[in-house]
Amino acid sequence: MLKVSHQAIALKYLQDLLDLLEADWDADYADGALLIKHPTGQFLLNYHGTMDQLWLSSPVTGAHHFSYSSDRWLCTRTNRELKDVLGQDLNA
Repeated sequence: MLKVSHQAIALKYLQDLLDLLEADWDADYADGALLIKHPTGQFLLNYHGTMDQLWLSSPVTGAHHFSYSSDRWLCTRTNRELKDVLGQDLNA
């Protein structure tokens, strides 16, 4: 079975997320990486092509890996959606 890359979906997701976040947070997007500056530290969200995943480094809850499934980015450990994990961490 041919593995389908979700790179285009991931990069659009990151751009859309930047558009949502920059009203409330200092956020920058470049080269497939979204950096969010937060009082608790810096969040980094980027697409990891080899694993075909979005990776989140959070100063609140640590590292998370998200795989694309059923039109959602789901955590490989907890099955929580990326938007929920990031939202909770940003509001912690």
